[in-house]
Amino acid sequence: MTGLADRQAALVRALVASGEPPEGFDRDALDTASKALLRKRSGGAGEPGTLPAPTRRRLFRLFSLLSLRRS
Repeated sequence: MTGLADRQAALVRALVASGEPPEGFDRDALDTASKALLRKRSGGAGEPGTLPAPTRRRLFRLFSLLSLRRS
């Protein structure tokens, strides 16, 4: 592999295999993305509390409005 393929492989290793972050990538951003991917793989992405509270409230209001329209 050379060029783009090598850089992509390094990024994947950094995200899912605890590899070193490729040059030019924000270590904190990669760490956050890595944790999210691991949580998703473990089935935790849909657990309660994973969405920020304002987003949950908006989704609940939208669901409520859609439910009222069906009645």
